[in-house]
This record gives sequence, C-alpha cells and structure tokens, in this order.
Amino acid sequence: MRQKIDAVFRAALSGQILSLPKSPYGRELSQVCDKLDLNTSDLLIVPSADLEALESASQLVDERKDRSPRLVLRFLDPELGEHKTARREERLGVLSEILSRKSNLSLFCETEEMAAHLNVQYGLDVQGGFYLPCSFDPALPPEVPTTAKSDPFRVGLFGAPRPGKGYERIGGITDCLRELLKQKTASKPIEIILQGSERDFAENGAYNFVQEMPEESGILFSRHSDRLDPDTFIKLFLSADLILLPYDTDVYGLQGSGIVQDAIATEKVIVHSKGIAMKQLLSGGNAHAASSDAGFAKAINDVVTTRSKNLRVCRDARLQYLSILNNNIISKGEI
Repeated sequence: MRQKIDAVFRAALSGQILSLPKSPYGRELSQVCDKLDLNTSDLLIVPSADLEALESASQLVDERKDRSPRLVLRFLDPELGEHKTARREERLGVLSEILSRKSNLSLFCETEEMAAHLNVQYGLDVQGGFYLPCSFDPALPPEVPTTAKSDPFRVGLFGAPRPGKGYERIGGITDCLRELLKQKTASKPIEIILQGSERDFAENGAYNFVQEMPEESGILFSRHSDRLDPDTFIKLFLSADLILLPYDTDVYGLQGSGIVQDAIATEKVIVHSKGIAMKQLLSGGNAHAASSDAGFAKAINDVVTTRSKNLRVCRDARLQYLSILNNNIISKGEI
C-alpha cells in the first residue's frame, strides 16, 4: 500500500496521474518488440519469471494481439515472487480475463509438482518439466576422478547453509552415521564435503560440530568456501561419490534444485529428504529418500557398501534427464 500511495503521489506531482503504467514493464516490452520488429514468428523466453513478468507479458499480448510474439514464462518459485498471499491473489485476479483467452502466452515451470500446485491454487494453465541445464551438460559423460582404494567415500553437501536447505540436520546425521561405522559395515572412512563461511564453522555456526567430531570416528570433514569460482566448484563436485540433500520439504516440496540436476548430469547417487519435488528425475533408482537423521545415515551407509551397483542406474538417470531436456515442448517446436 505504501508503494501504491508513493507512486500515485509522485505521478500527481509530475502531472502524469493519467498515465500510470498498467504493468511493471509491459510498455518497455512493447517498445523492444517495435524496435526489433518482433512478431508471431518470434519466440521470447523468460527463464526465471515472476508475477511482474506475468503482468508485463499479459499486457503485451493483450495490447498487441495478433502482432505479439510468442512468449514463454518459466516460474521457479511457487509464490511467483509475491510473498503476501492476499496480494498475490489480487494481482492474479486482475489478469484472469487475459489469461483465460487463447493467446501467444504460455506458462511453464520446472517441476510437475509446482505445475499441479499453480493449476489447483490459482487456476493457471501451467505445464511442468521445462528444465534447463545447470553447471554440467548431461550430454557429456562425466569425468571420473582417479581414486585409490584407501581414499574415503566422499559425501557432498554443496552450497551455503541457508534456511530451507536442512543443514541444521547434518550434526544429527553424522552422529547417527558414526554409530553405524562402529559396526564396521563400511569398508572405508567417510569424508563429508561442506561449504560455508568462516562464521559457519565457528563456535556458534551451522557447522560447529565439525570441531567436536572425534578423529577415530571414521568420519572426516573437508571445509570449503561457499564462494568458489566455477572451475573449482566443478572439480570439487566431481570428486564427490554421493550428493546429500536434507532439504526442508516446506520449501522444496514444490520447487526444484539445480544441485539435483547437476548430480544426475554427473551420475552421482543422491540421498534426499522424502517428499521433495522433482520425482520425475529421482525415481530411477539413482536416489534414496529419507525422513529421519537415522534414515539419512543408513541410506549413506548402504550406498557405501553397495557402491558398484549404482553405476548403471546413475547412467540411466542421466540419459533420462537428457531426454527430458531434448524433448520439452519448446525443443519439439510445439509453441
């Protein structure tokens, strides 16, 4: 409301009260279309669309009608960038008439789960399964790091310990894993790769438990910055044998994760929270779901002891992911 009042006040002072924009940047989109002479034979893709993009694209197709280029919006956030539910519903209600017509505007998102949510919650005609590659190209067989038999089994936990990532669970998971290792079920030590700032590894940080882990526990930790350059990140990621994703399903029950895509593209085994999205990519035997700290520890330990059995299913998962990328509606020219 404060933003609305401020905008009206400024418009009144400048004498432009009758020319307030209908959308955040629909007018600018139209100007770009004129400048580049874009029409129905052209396709515009917004890969990280939000509600502002939807409002602006709706204005464009509504005003230009049969002169509008085809627009594809891909949503990554189930809140569409508007965190206030009432405000989000109000803004979508304004667009309902335009969106109900058959037009040159098509809506997508990454996961099938988010598409179903947006369809039910807001009546939006959204299709899922529109993925784009992240750090690794699944068309290329991944590099296999040279390792010795004595090298530890490496569990990768990538990214800064932000809310929703479930990193607060790692201390409990490693405690459970240490108990399993006492039973000598694993043939080698386990190294956990952690990314974070100096503060994260300090006494009151997210990874303070690293300092307290006994050396004889069979669990090692390698500390890395959460601001690695791309080449260093790629080498570190490839060095992992397993990718651990203890994600909060309240956040990742609908939206996708680039780490999941990178893990599949590099043929890594995944241990993830039960109930996260992207089931389409996680159901080929390449991933193991867990709910409790003990469940995560057991899944990791099971993968360590059956390592050779994972090679084929992880390769099949990569090829399935590649097929999804190569056969989306845009790739097939159906837009």
